[in-house]
Amino acid sequence: MGKNRNFPKPSVDQDWLEGCYEWAIGLDGVRPDSQKILETVRMQLLKSSLSESMDSTDGLPKGIGHLNSNLTLSGVPTLVEILSVSEVGSSAFQLDQVRKARGERLRAGGYDEHGEGNEEANLEGEEAKEEADLEMEGEDGTTQFQAMEYKTIPQLSLAHTPLGFKLQLKEVRFICGVANLEPDNVILLGGESDLNQHRDYYLRQNLRERMGLPNEPTPEFEDVEGENDENGGAGALSPPPPTHN
Repeated sequence: MGKNRNFPKPSVDQDWLEGCYEWAIGLDGVRPDSQKILETVRMQLLKSSLSESMDSTDGLPKGIGHLNSNLTLSGVPTLVEILSVSEVGSSAFQLDQVRKARGERLRAGGYDEHGEGNEEANLEGEEAKEEADLEMEGEDGTTQFQAMEYKTIPQLSLAHTPLGFKLQLKEVRFICGVANLEPDNVILLGGESDLNQHRDYYLRQNLRERMGLPNEPTPEFEDVEGENDENGGAGALSPPPPTHN
């Protein structure tokens, strides 16, 4: 997990890393200085919020998301996470109807927990991507920016990409503060963050804003604490939050 290996930029916050390590070695079957502990810490990082797990001093250039920002990233890949995702190729009304229909299908058992099901039963508006039409908001833990698909990235979609999904940017062009993403300039890592527990709420607010409707009242989200799981799966306890002096 060193600076020049898996996640060279931004650096992993040392307090978070030490707390995660201490948590991980308390799990059954995880020994210090083993490959298992490296895998466990990596999995927890992919499930973390980068605002908690990353150092705030050496990520993306400050102000990169400003409208007058035009540059191409250089050097080692930069780790970021997706905070929101939407489609620009469909109307907000159409997307909202698809969202509601997917919810009904999920409640009826037509999809599994990942939104996957019988391909022949896919809803209208959920066909396989053919064009680059996603717009996203991303963050390296400190600096937020807007992004768009310049060329289609098949693994990313409105229906299946979780909030907090991690990817690394390499030689990405920022034009007017917007990152232009394509398969050749990103490394997809996966993962999610706590934001994804309330993904439908955030998607609804995005669509309501696009339709000119007021936001819904902000609900009081409850944190659900699950069982200890060294694989970082659903219900896993997160590492203790880092302490900053």
